[in-house]
Amino acid sequence: MPDPIHGVNATNAAGVASAGQGRSAAPISPPPSGAANQADSADVARAQALIATITEAANMVPPANLTRIAELRQAIELGTYQANAPQIAKMIMQIEDLLTGEEKAG
Repeated sequence: MPDPIHGVNATNAAGVASAGQGRSAAPISPPPSGAANQADSADVARAQALIATITEAANMVPPANLTRIAELRQAIELGTYQANAPQIAKMIMQIEDLLTGEEKAG
């Protein structure tokens, strides 16, 4: 019994039409070799280098101070946390400078 997908039936699941289905089978070309394999290898090598760089950067980040995080979370929930707006603005500007590569005196 033919599958509802045209050209595929239970005995021919590769998608090549059987002789009785009115479609001729398209020739299957072999997979490319040489250049494609080199490109794949280059992509893998580049990905491995990127992963190594990210891992190294992540290992340099200090661990989270879970006690301080719990204290801040509680202060926020209780409404007793006092944000230092000028300090927050200064830090945002420093981060922006780092991202854009600019440094300003001040």
